[in-house]
Amino acid sequence: MNVCLLSGRVCHHATVRGNDPQTLTFLLETRNGSAEGDKKERPAFVPCVFFNPPPELEALLTTQGEGLPVELEGRLSAPNPDANGGRRYSPEVIVRNR
Repeated sequence: MNVCLLSGRVCHHATVRGNDPQTLTFLLETRNGSAEGDKKERPAFVPCVFFNPPPELEALLTTQGEGLPVELEGRLSAPNPDANGGRRYSPEVIVRNR
């Protein structure tokens, strides 16, 4: 089972792409636990994609999204092969629409 639960802050206003399906893309800043000896948490940036978002959510994340704290559930996408047959690692979270 591929389930991802994340919480963090939206880095920039979300971007809407396409029409069918419409996608809402944004970058989520989460915090990793501190490294040994470090006293600060380290940020991790996770690209997120939301297919066919509700209009209220689209309006909120595109106009007031920057810095907004969010919690989301989705699935982690698998890496895709590149044109040469090698692996291209660009993980992203596909957000569930509930």
